[in-house]
Amino acid sequence: SQDGLGFTRSTNKYVPVGSNFPSNNPPVPPVAPPPPLPPPVVQQPAPLPVVAPPPPPPPPRFEKVTMSATELFGFDSATLSMPQPKLDDIAAALAADMSITDVDVTGYADRLGSLKYNQKLSERRANAVRDYLVAKGVDAKRLKAYGKGVANPVVTCTNKKRADLIKCLEPNRRVEVEQITIERRVP
Repeated sequence: SQDGLGFTRSTNKYVPVGSNFPSNNPPVPPVAPPPPLPPPVVQQPAPLPVVAPPPPPPPPRFEKVTMSATELFGFDSATLSMPQPKLDDIAAALAADMSITDVDVTGYADRLGSLKYNQKLSERRANAVRDYLVAKGVDAKRLKAYGKGVANPVVTCTNKKRADLIKCLEPNRRVEVEQITIERRVP
C-alpha cells in the first residue's frame, strides 16, 4: 500500500532517504576538478654574506723606552743599581719576539762636566744597559750601544744653584732603548 507521497508502507521501520524529482532543467554537466596547485615555491635561503676574516693584528711594536739615569745609575756613575725591573721587562720582550732586531741603546748625559767626559759617561751607561740585556739572554748581535753625550737635551735649566741645577737637569741624564726600523720607499 502506498501513501499519498508515493512511499510504500511496510511493516519494517526503514525510512527511504533521498528522492528523485523530475525537472525540465538540462542536466548539469559534472564540475571539473580544480587544476592542481603548482608546487609551493620553496625559497632558498639567501646565502650568508661572505665576511672576510679580520686582518691579523700587526706584530707587536717594540716601543721606545726611556729610563732616567737616576733610576739606572748613581749620579756621575755608569754602574747599574739593582734591581732593574724595566730592563728585565725589555729583556723578556726581546726574548719573546726574535723578530725584533736592530735595537739601539743610547746613553745621554747632562751638560755638567766637560764634553769629552760626558761623551764617555754616556757611552759607558749605554754599554752597561746593553751588557745587562745580554746577561739576561738577549743576543748581543741584536743590540747596538751608542753614547751621545750632551746631545738632544730634554730640558734647559738656567740660573740655578748647583744642587738645584743637578736636579733640574735630571731628564737629560737618560738611556733610551728602541727598535730601529728602516722603511724603503719604492719609486
